[in-house]
Amino acid sequence: MRCTSGWRGRWRRMDKELSLLGLCRKAGKLQWGFDMCRESARAKKAALLVAAADVSEKTYKNLRYEADRAGIRAVRLSADMAELGRACGIRAGVASVEDPGFAKAILKERGDRDPGEKEE
Repeated sequence: MRCTSGWRGRWRRMDKELSLLGLCRKAGKLQWGFDMCRESARAKKAALLVAAADVSEKTYKNLRYEADRAGIRAVRLSADMAELGRACGIRAGVASVEDPGFAKAILKERGDRDPGEKEE
């Protein structure tokens, strides 16, 4: 019982992030795989790039480079590739969110603010 008490809060947050990514996929606004994410970012379609917790540092570094080049954010999820796959029905460690509303909701759920967003 003691080991699950700290885990419950993290699970709710992670569950919400993964739920939003699953909805994004159902809406057709999610690309997955590094090559597709790179193309999406370079075409200025991507609003957010996400990486699973267990992707390599080189992959995440390249993802951040593409995000910086496109002027968008890249974040690392607390979920691993298997959890991302179960939530979204994909088999990849990197995904691109192409809808600004979903991207904003995911960042809000993480507690991250968009640097250009004004205080309310």
